[in-house]
Amino acid sequence: MGKDALEAMARRVMVRVAMIDGELHQSEVARLRWNVGRLTGTTPTEAQVQADVDEVQARAVPLSELLSQARDELGSEGRRAVVRAAYIIATADGDVPPAEEQLIQEIARGLGISRDEFRALVSPMALARALESG
Repeated sequence: MGKDALEAMARRVMVRVAMIDGELHQSEVARLRWNVGRLTGTTPTEAQVQADVDEVQARAVPLSELLSQARDELGSEGRRAVVRAAYIIATADGDVPPAEEQLIQEIARGLGISRDEFRALVSPMALARALESG
């Protein structure tokens, strides 16, 4: 899977996490675009993000199908990048509600990432976040 496909997968998963409350705020769009660019080297356009929002709202592609596609097409580093992307957008506002935490864990499981590997991925980010706010 190429860089464009990784960018699309990270973006689509981040939109799902950010929209757990049913909507995507403009501030979340800006953070999402910046973080996808940081993770993949390609910053998505607002139109690309809007297309992902439309996909979520239409329930066009179930999460399980999206994760199955990612599992088949992404290597292990790409799958880890998608989990990091999900965690980054979930923590962007400083708080991770239980529903977002459950969704991130579901994403990790759907990508074939073990519980231990998940903890290893998010622990450094959680520590950095705590140090920033402390």
